[in-house]
Amino acid sequence: MSTRFKKAGLVLAVAVAFSLPLMQGCASSQPEDPRVVAAEVDKPFTDWMNQLLGQVEANPNYRRIPLDTKAQQDQFLVWLHDAYRHRITKQEFTSRVTSQYPGHQNEAAFVASKLP
Repeated sequence: MSTRFKKAGLVLAVAVAFSLPLMQGCASSQPEDPRVVAAEVDKPFTDWMNQLLGQVEANPNYRRIPLDTKAQQDQFLVWLHDAYRHRITKQEFTSRVTSQYPGHQNEAAFVASKLP
């Protein structure tokens, strides 16, 4: 499967997992962040994300984190991937999310609790 299709699948999984509308738009002229690309092609991470999707959908208390721009989505994905790969702690992930998105402590804690 090509990287483009893998990326589309990951974007869809992230969008559904966090109740985001898919962002349709023109292709960016800026090069893709290598950290985002690394997250998108990390199969164990994307498999875990798919499991997280089901858990988020099953949680009636989960409120959508407002990741409304591609930059916000990419930043969140990098934080999540870093936490998944233990480059940052679960606490650091939660702190970053709640600092950027006040009022979403429960969502950040829920996601962090599912990290390996």
